[in-house]
Amino acid sequence: MNYIWLLVVAGGAGLLGFALAFGMMKEDPRRTAFALLGAVFFAIVAVGVSSLVTSLATAPIQAADRAHSEEKLPAGPAHTEELPGK
Repeated sequence: MNYIWLLVVAGGAGLLGFALAFGMMKEDPRRTAFALLGAVFFAIVAVGVSSLVTSLATAPIQAADRAHSEEKLPAGPAHTEELPGK
């Protein structure tokens, strides 16, 4: 279900980009070709960087305690005034 939103947003941005590129090509084709090549270059770089970042190791995640031993520990006082002997 989440991929539908990705397709809608990416599709809308793609249609807008194609419309802008078409309008720019009608005005100045040579300048537009350089702009489109630059956009394609940056898109390729962005995909490369994102694939590199997703392949890197992340911070270690501590697994949940299956025995729920944290529930067996006594709770500490909420305030220092509540400590015994004060």
